[in-house]
Amino acid sequence: MGNIDENDFPLKHLNVSFGDSASDYTNVVSTFYACWESYNTVCKYAWCDEYDVREAPNRRVRRAMEEENGKRRKAARRERNEEVLSLVQFVKRRDLRVKARMEELKKEKVLKEAERKKEAERRKSEAAAAREKWREEAERARAELEKSDILAGKVRLADLDS
Repeated sequence: MGNIDENDFPLKHLNVSFGDSASDYTNVVSTFYACWESYNTVCKYAWCDEYDVREAPNRRVRRAMEEENGKRRKAARRERNEEVLSLVQFVKRRDLRVKARMEELKKEKVLKEAERKKEAERRKSEAAAAREKWREEAERARAELEKSDILAGKVRLADLDS
């Protein structure tokens, strides 16, 4: 069994291709980085143990030794996982395919923002045109009402000069 837990060993998800400069971002590059950014070591890190629990004089001491060894193993596992993650991030920052994809996404975002602003401006101008049309229709209706009132002989008191 050794230092690797055989139950956790099937790391087939890490058997992904790095690709080449012409690789598709969504199928190859993002899959590669997603797999390696979620890496967790399967090593047990038994060599980090400070105490040999078989030499414990009683159960209480053995459990204390196991706890201390567990802390050291956990710290070593965390350190290894952080090393791999920092390596992956180092490579990803320098990967031209990732940089090209980020530029592409930035351009798409700018285009979407411009389109959104254009659409908002169009809606704003349509609303202004609709308000102006409504104002003109209301003014025309009021003028026709006044005209019909005058023709009918109706007079408003406000229109009379005192």
